Amino acid sequence: MKVKLNMYSLTKKRWQAINEHDASYNNQFLYGVTTDHRVCCPGCLRPKQFTRKDIEIFKTPDESLIHGFIPCPDCHPFGQLDERASFVLNVKSYLVSNYAKRITLEELSQIFHTSTGVLHRSFLLETDETPQNYLLHIRMFHATEFLKNTNLSVAAIGLKVGIPNLSYFNTVFKQQAGLTAVQYRKQFN
Repeated sequence: MKVKLNMYSLTKKRWQAINEHDASYNNQFLYGVTTDHRVCCPGCLRPKQFTRKDIEIFKTPDESLIHGFIPCPDCHPFGQLDERASFVLNVKSYLVSNYAKRITLEELSQIFHTSTGVLHRSFLLETDETPQNYLLHIRMFHATEFLKNTNLSVAAIGLKVGIPNLSYFNTVFKQQAGLTAVQYRKQFN
């Protein structure tokens, strides 16, 4: 997974689908409501108490999670989850909320009351990647946002995203983004 997350734009057609609860669009996009940080599918029947400016459009559930949205309990935008999928969603939500902290597999297994093996295997089976790799993608997403939107130093950004070692941050950033952090930032200045 590369760092780029390509959110869709809110077109007239998508806005109409949301307002008309058009379930035929459910597998095409998700929408997040910034006022309550819920993510829904277009066919969601919950009352629409938001305006167009309150909406963000996503291609995938992971995009919405990384942006801090939680699944709507009414429309289940990620589908009906079995026990393992629900467990992995909880782990993902924890990682998204705590990406700036030092997180080890052992700590995660303690938090979720399971063994490291079960946690690692469940996550891998459900997502095709390890919890550590998922956490790294979250950190790199936030690093790109800091690089685009702040004047913080690369070292400070590394600290903010949970990678205090500048050399390691630079190496990982270049592997994930294909550019150094400085080169990436220059694209937006």
